[in-house]
Amino acid sequence: MESHTVHFYQFEAFSAPCELHIDAPTPSVANDAATTVIKNAKRLEHLYSFFRDDSEIYALNHRTQDNHLLSDELSGLIQLSLFYTNITQGAFDIAMAGTLKEATKAFSIHEYTIQKERLSPYASSSHLHLEGNLLSFSNSTTKIDLGGIVKEYAVDQSILLLQSMGINAALVNFGGDLAAFGSCHNQPWRVGIQDPQNPESNLVEVDIHTMSLCTSGHSKRYTLIQEERISHIVIPIKKAESYSQVSILAPSTVDAGIWSTALLVNPTLILPTHMQLLKTVQ
Repeated sequence: MESHTVHFYQFEAFSAPCELHIDAPTPSVANDAATTVIKNAKRLEHLYSFFRDDSEIYALNHRTQDNHLLSDELSGLIQLSLFYTNITQGAFDIAMAGTLKEATKAFSIHEYTIQKERLSPYASSSHLHLEGNLLSFSNSTTKIDLGGIVKEYAVDQSILLLQSMGINAALVNFGGDLAAFGSCHNQPWRVGIQDPQNPESNLVEVDIHTMSLCTSGHSKRYTLIQEERISHIVIPIKKAESYSQVSILAPSTVDAGIWSTALLVNPTLILPTHMQLLKTVQ
């Protein structure tokens, strides 16, 4: 019987620490697989970064015209984003995330509030129209940010790449968005969900087998304005009931990631039955 070893890799992408655990018969096979995954992750980070001035998203957000012919991949990502905007009743919205980022440049909470109010009418995917690969904007103010989907998409792409290269078991973790298939030393992959109040401990541990687990929260990524934390996840209207962290188990990382974010924004949403709400923190 062929002996396998789990090989471990670390790198950074999407402004987050990333890990690969690849079960392979030789270091060479594992290294080739890891190199392919890392190269693709860096490609996606580059192409769809909100901040890089040589990315496709930056070009769209600093446009001089309303109509743009997109690549097949970008068109697919935006189409997928619009689908999730619809089924989450607007809780996930790439136009809201992109347009309201401008307000976080404010030097005071007062200015932030004014800018957010000014930008809010434009912070909606209703200002986007996608037909085939042609994307149209209805105004010059609306911007888009794929940060809420591209990292999750990259995890799902990584799983497909590893499987296409003959890897029978692996775990991919990009900044807490993770997916796994196969087994680890004949056991399910076991992962923990970190306690946001006590990072040294886990709230719960769960076995993962051919599934994805994503956790979204307000504790780690935020902008500080006058000592007030402005979360990277925009909540237009504060709900009476709210979560500070949500963890979801789903068949795909895109599903798990978007719905964990959507429930932070609107905790009254009904989660589709093919997913599991694993853990919430008030």
